[in-house]
Amino acid sequence: METAAISHRVADFLKQYPPFQAMEDGDLLNLARGGRVRFFEANEYILWQGASRHQVFVIQQGTVSLWDEQGADAKLCDVRGAGDLLGIDQFNDSRSYLFSARSASDVLVYVFPADEFANLVLKYPYAKKFVAAYGSVTAEYRSSEEWRDPDNVFLHSVVAGKKLSACDGRSSIREVARQMLATGADAVVVLDSEQRAQAILTPMSFLEWIEKGTLDAREPVATLIAGAPPSIAADLSVTHGVLAMAAANECALVLTSDGTSSGRVHGLVTSQDLGQVFGDQPVEILREIRCATDTAALRQLNHRARAFALRYLTSASSSDWLAGFTSTIDANILRKIIAMEAPTELRACWCFSGSSGRGESLTRLAPTVAMIMEDGQDPAASLDTYQRVLNLLGECDYLPTTDRHFEAAFYSATLAEWKERYFNWVRAPVFNKMYLARPLFDLRPIHGLESLWKDVEDAVTSAVNREFLFVLANDCLASLPPLTFFQNAVVDETGAETSIFRLEHSALGPLVDVGRVFGMAARNVMGRSTLERFAMARTLLPDHASIFREASEMLRIVLWLQARVGISQGTSGSELPPALLSRYDRQILRTGFRSILRLLEFTADLQWLNTL
Repeated sequence: METAAISHRVADFLKQYPPFQAMEDGDLLNLARGGRVRFFEANEYILWQGASRHQVFVIQQGTVSLWDEQGADAKLCDVRGAGDLLGIDQFNDSRSYLFSARSASDVLVYVFPADEFANLVLKYPYAKKFVAAYGSVTAEYRSSEEWRDPDNVFLHSVVAGKKLSACDGRSSIREVARQMLATGADAVVVLDSEQRAQAILTPMSFLEWIEKGTLDAREPVATLIAGAPPSIAADLSVTHGVLAMAAANECALVLTSDGTSSGRVHGLVTSQDLGQVFGDQPVEILREIRCATDTAALRQLNHRARAFALRYLTSASSSDWLAGFTSTIDANILRKIIAMEAPTELRACWCFSGSSGRGESLTRLAPTVAMIMEDGQDPAASLDTYQRVLNLLGECDYLPTTDRHFEAAFYSATLAEWKERYFNWVRAPVFNKMYLARPLFDLRPIHGLESLWKDVEDAVTSAVNREFLFVLANDCLASLPPLTFFQNAVVDETGAETSIFRLEHSALGPLVDVGRVFGMAARNVMGRSTLERFAMARTLLPDHASIFREASEMLRIVLWLQARVGISQGTSGSELPPALLSRYDRQILRTGFRSILRLLEFTADLQWLNTL
């Protein structure tokens, strides 16, 4: 690279690929000037595993394979092509090259001094994050879209400068109604003598008072108080506010110093306030579901909720709160359909299983619904109700579920039948094909008699034993993550290539299966998310906490990608062509695949069982 023309040509090549796209032209040209060109014929070593690292390589053309040669047999670890980096692990706390790199064809590479690369490239935040993706997975990984991230908008900032609409309990109903009309407030907080929140009054509060028929406007508003107001800490983000409003089924929250109604009041936030942040009102979507009169309205709200989720899938970590939001959407749609169709005398508990049971379904994938009937109920009538509910759920434009492995009639059964099934699955998991029933161990109550679900949960908890965990842990090796991406293909551990990335089968599924094992080991599996199960595993096995922490980060990334692609493409996101993934997506997944493999190997080793 002796001439200016060659330096410009190298710079032009580099700017086509991350992380060099983030660099200013002057820095990119200076980097190119300090580089060298090297050529390798097929089957030559480019890097030796364990050698000291002083250089960074960028593949200009050709194919390079990475090998772990520490064992008796070399193990293929990755395949890289034009635009990919080699020797980059030195910037992730490695003192030597982690893998050997061999040319799989004629290869041309650009070689740069490591210190020049660090000084000119890593000063850019995007470049630093991209290089870090070669060494670890992180849920702070973000897409390139520049949406306003609601995780970074705090409730106190939403109401900053907004005068608190408040009254005391001795004020008359007429006075408070007049105050709300004069100020245009959509909510008012009732304070006691010590300025603590007693209640939140909204227009609905006055409508309910009118419906009762007393109609004496001179009464104090204290007579309208029905219970402690929903409260939340003022320093939490608006995403927490959305989920808190949804859980409380309210359209306003009191912001307090400690998140309780006895804390010092900082303000009052309403669904309209949150709507100004989001551009749509997530709490309003939930309210409209409760008020919907037919499945046509529910279908439109289902689509609206997913469009809202897609807009705010700004980073892998955003999948946490958005999974909570879409899970609440699905639960409210089911509750509304049950209210439309199910007879009030039916004594049962309606549940979600599989991804919906774990609260991890962000796409329009239909939730798998199970019904636990109280013993003695008419099975034929109950099954008829169950089928009608499923039919109406289908009219809400959900996608066909992949979690259902039995006929529809199987999912409507009495408490005694469900308990017997779980007992048989745990007692003889191989003979009774428990692998088909794994999603049913994610059962979560949604509507009805929750005590029936609790009886099932107690039965499962008491039945789980060491032998069952042994089988379940061993079964986790049934699906392994791919090795890498190469061009627009997925490469498995044998080097075979496929054109479709089976995200559900080879990335999300193994994480979920391992989480379920450790949830059962902690005797707390049903109604729990995979993230909660990994948190339990960290508590059970603190010496191996890093494995489960990495698994949690990878789960967020996979859910984020599944939701982003699935919602935008109108699919479940369970399978997708690699062409839909950016180079950044692919690199973070490559690193994550190794994390999943370490997790599977640790789980299948079973030595951890001896420490419990």
